[in-house]
Amino acid sequence: MKPWTLGAIAALGLALAQGTITIQYWHINTEAFGLPAVRELIREFEKRNPGIKVEERYHPNAYTGLLQNLQAALAAGNPPDVVQMGYLYTWYAAKNLPFVSITELAKRFGGEKHLRRFAPNVLALGQVDGVLVGMPYSLSNIVAYYNADLFRRAGLDPDRPPSTWEGWRRAAHQIKERTGKYGIYLILLDDNWAIEALIRSNGGTLLRCTGGVYRTGVDGKEAVEALAMWASLVRDGLALGVLLQQGEQAFLAGEAASFMTTIARRAGLQEQTKGRFELRAARFPTFGGKPPALPGGGNVLMVFSRDPKKQEAAWKFIQFLTSPEGFTLWTKGTGYVPLLPELIRDPRYLKDFVEKNPIQKVAVEQLPFTVPWTSFPGPNGLAASQALFRAVQRALAGQAPAEVALKEAAAEINRLIGAERCSG
Repeated sequence: MKPWTLGAIAALGLALAQGTITIQYWHINTEAFGLPAVRELIREFEKRNPGIKVEERYHPNAYTGLLQNLQAALAAGNPPDVVQMGYLYTWYAAKNLPFVSITELAKRFGGEKHLRRFAPNVLALGQVDGVLVGMPYSLSNIVAYYNADLFRRAGLDPDRPPSTWEGWRRAAHQIKERTGKYGIYLILLDDNWAIEALIRSNGGTLLRCTGGVYRTGVDGKEAVEALAMWASLVRDGLALGVLLQQGEQAFLAGEAASFMTTIARRAGLQEQTKGRFELRAARFPTFGGKPPALPGGGNVLMVFSRDPKKQEAAWKFIQFLTSPEGFTLWTKGTGYVPLLPELIRDPRYLKDFVEKNPIQKVAVEQLPFTVPWTSFPGPNGLAASQALFRAVQRALAGQAPAEVALKEAAAEINRLIGAERCSG
């Protein structure tokens, strides 16, 4: 047998490369927010599927920024293959973008057995009009991370964090008085996740069905009270009213005692605060005795491939990400709650991890209070969401009272969603 020549080796490499299918995976994960887990998942998937290569692409400004970039890519005829679509934009994407449904992928390439592993209410997270448009993947809720060392400096007991907003106001006042630091930072992004948690937990709503058409509820009494409370904390110097990057840095630098944000940031925050201060977490504050209602954060995985071979590869990748092994890596590397709850009770996967991680337990305990993340309907749903964000910014900046800002936003939102029909 003749030895291999360099030319023959190169030719073989080219042939193998030509047989490899490359897919693009768009996500919102930074180095401190799940990117190491994304890369570990891709490495493991490629090891198990040597004929598929996955290119990951990060997109800034969370789900809003990713959606805007996706629309531009689709318009240019260059769609990605798999995309993390935030729950709040699933309806919008299903009605306005050219996707391939999970229902269709499972029928064409097999996978019905995989889907049967998930409870109906879990699959409902990715359904629009009875079609599974995206595979439910990430699920989070909002928790109150806090600096136990700063609590002690302020004379507060870190073993007994506040449970209500009034309690947090008193604690923040004591923290400000004794340390000069802010007591609270509540995540502020244009996806409206935090303001919806406040409004819904106070008994309000972002969207209601009135006379067969959708109308917003952001100008309701409960919504106004919720935003006014947040704005008053900022006005009184007890809370920071800045965007995420600045607020997160303030918390990490010990300038804010708490950071109310997604459990999905658990792994990153635990790593970043190591050696700086003792990180703990409590449940999201309530309005007195009212039960909390926390929008389920996270995303579904949607497919936009046009090539059938890439569609099949994308579906294989999605099945791995949502497998017991995939969810185990994802939960450990982020904090997202696995959509197969039995994994938390299984020592092969997450049982030991959750038992040893009290912060992760907080999110698990809050699962019964999960509500759908509201998506404004119609082709102008994205613009409607931006209208609410601008109102929140105006109120936090002291440019308008909460009542005025939300009343004006409600008029704009109702105009944008028009006569979108509903039932109920």
